[in-house]
Amino acid sequence: MKKYIIILFAIALSVTGYAQKAKFGHVDYAAIMKEMPGIDTAQTNLLNLQKELQETGQLMAEELKAKEAEYNRLAMSGASAAILKVKEDEITKMYARFQEFAANSEQELQAKQLELLKPFQDKLMEAIKKVAESSKYTYVFDISTLAFSSESDDLTKAVKTELGIK
Repeated sequence: MKKYIIILFAIALSVTGYAQKAKFGHVDYAAIMKEMPGIDTAQTNLLNLQKELQETGQLMAEELKAKEAEYNRLAMSGASAAILKVKEDEITKMYARFQEFAANSEQELQAKQLELLKPFQDKLMEAIKKVAESSKYTYVFDISTLAFSSESDDLTKAVKTELGIK
């Protein structure tokens, strides 16, 4: 029995010894991203593309509504079945183009976001890694995913300094 107590005590010491060696830090990833030089230009470009795509989509939607109104007007006026069939086909094709445009727009916007923001994200992650390694941090967390941190150091200022942000 005495051997088990000694073994448990040795395990407890080694676990607490490891916990004392581990260093935890955290950063405000979003705040740093907002302050990175050039990020505002990238975000403006993204917003401009999004606005352009929304305007095009809105024009397509208005055109589709106009075609539907024309179809309804023709149907109410007693137009022939052949004319109504042609108008239905136009509306169906236009709706399919609208749906395709919407899907392609979202993909285009995501691709542009990745293209424009990835270099900033990579640069930030490299700075976090440098600060963590130079100060011997075992873990660095983003505060947006951190519920509680009493034993964690805020490395945001050090990462900003590494990036040249004042």
